[in-house]
Amino acid sequence: MSQITAENIEQFLFNKDNGFLIKYHIRDGIDPILLNKLYEILEELKADWKYRENVPKDILYYLMTIVPGLYYDLGLYKDDDEKYYIYNELIYNLSIAIEMCLNPNPDDAPHFNTPLKQLEF
Repeated sequence: MSQITAENIEQFLFNKDNGFLIKYHIRDGIDPILLNKLYEILEELKADWKYRENVPKDILYYLMTIVPGLYYDLGLYKDDDEKYYIYNELIYNLSIAIEMCLNPNPDDAPHFNTPLKQLEF
């Protein structure tokens, strides 16, 4: 069983000094180390939730805030075409990874046997 809690994810995303979404919001960009950590969290949750019918609502709440938050602030990077394009693609890939993590069909091989990471930047 996973040791990941809603409090861990909240701290990871919103810590005022080095939260994944906070750093992005203050124009520090997408931190590749934190993005890698996020994919590790998702992989752990995906494995833990593979055969579960119900998942913790509090963790799901935080997972659902990630992609909309990133897309909302994407405009902050519009002055840098390369970053904007790369971040748009990274956000899309992250949305697919979160979807894969929450897929209720454990027989859907592409969603359970494919690594989630898409760290090309």
